[in-house]
Amino acid sequence: MKILKTLMSWVLPLVILGAAISGFVVLGGPKPPPRKDKEPPKAVVVKTRPIEPQSAGIDLEVDGVVVPLREVTLAAEVPGRVLQKTAACNEGQFVTRGTVLFEIDPRDYELDVARLEKEFTQAGLAIEEVDEELIQNATSTDLAKRQVELARREAARLEGLKASKIVTESEHDRALRDELTAANSLTMLEGQKRVLAKRRNRLLEAQSLAGTMLEKSKLDLSRTRITSPVDGIVVEDKVEQDSFVAKGAALVTIEDTSATEVRTSLRMDEVGRVLGGRNVGDGEHGFPGLPAKVLFTLGDRRYEWDGVLSRQEGRGLDEKTRTLPCLVHVPEPTKLRALDRYGAALSALPAEAPSSLLRGMFVHVLLHVDVEQPLVSVPQEAVRPTGDLFVMREGKLTILRPRPFHAAAGRITYDERESGLLPGDRVVVSQISSPRDGMELTEAAK
Repeated sequence: MKILKTLMSWVLPLVILGAAISGFVVLGGPKPPPRKDKEPPKAVVVKTRPIEPQSAGIDLEVDGVVVPLREVTLAAEVPGRVLQKTAACNEGQFVTRGTVLFEIDPRDYELDVARLEKEFTQAGLAIEEVDEELIQNATSTDLAKRQVELARREAARLEGLKASKIVTESEHDRALRDELTAANSLTMLEGQKRVLAKRRNRLLEAQSLAGTMLEKSKLDLSRTRITSPVDGIVVEDKVEQDSFVAKGAALVTIEDTSATEVRTSLRMDEVGRVLGGRNVGDGEHGFPGLPAKVLFTLGDRRYEWDGVLSRQEGRGLDEKTRTLPCLVHVPEPTKLRALDRYGAALSALPAEAPSSLLRGMFVHVLLHVDVEQPLVSVPQEAVRPTGDLFVMREGKLTILRPRPFHAAAGRITYDERESGLLPGDRVVVSQISSPRDGMELTEAAK
């Protein structure tokens, strides 16, 4: 019985396996799936944008910082004690031209003016005295001339009578002495006239010197009142009231706010575009009066000022950035326009709008430059990371890699003559998997 059970445990599985194999062979294996013909590749659906011509030039946008047009340091032009210091001298205070800032004790200078006025008056009186003496001398000289003429005629008459023995020799000699006395008196009067003329000239010089000293004293007196020469903001106050200041001592520093400047930097290619190929000779560092827009962003609004790219700052490139420092002149820093987030002008300034361009503001400078060559532009999203452009021409893909001419405001600009882009082309802005030249493209439904 044990042997029978052992045989059954081995034989029975083999019988079952053989039956299964026999049934598989009889029934046959699984049928292969039906063969399908391969469909031709379909055109890739893409989104495109037109390539737009750009005939209005390009806009250069650079960063900048507002700097003061100039800072004026007022110094004491005369020594003395600060008698009065006005509230306008406080730091941060806005002052207008002619505002009194300091007053130095004027009493010493008032005394000098009074003394020199008296000296000037005295010199004038002395000149009047000399003029009277000259008038009297002229009268006396006229009389002396007549007296000399009479004495000469008398001496001549007696000389004729002396020859006829009518008068004596002594009478004739006395007539000659009278003639000499009259001539001597005339000579003395003429000499006195010359002396008086010289004395008058000396008094005139003394009066002129007194007048000059009087003008200098009045000028010093006027300098005791120190006023603001410009409209601006006090940025530094250096002297307190009742302090003694020497001549030349700094008193206050004022920042001129009548105009302002924006310091920015341009790359050399941007400088070339600004100059527009104009040859600049040695020593010429100005720009051709290029208009500029200064933009300041505050929240979702922008504020705009008109300016002019006036000149470069310094004589060369910045050693660290290899850019050219330039200055944009803003003649009216309080005249601004408000723009919304889309660039449309607002009819009224918001309450939070800045009153003026302020020192230290970080701003954007927009320069519009006209160029001679024809340009075309594409959206920035159409440019691949490799710099390639996928262009759709007659339903096929053309891959180009042009050299960009300029980039600004979300668009990349190319030189139409060098880029290979045609006016009727459309640039692909969507992603393409495994792009290749000549692949079929179709425009996505709008």
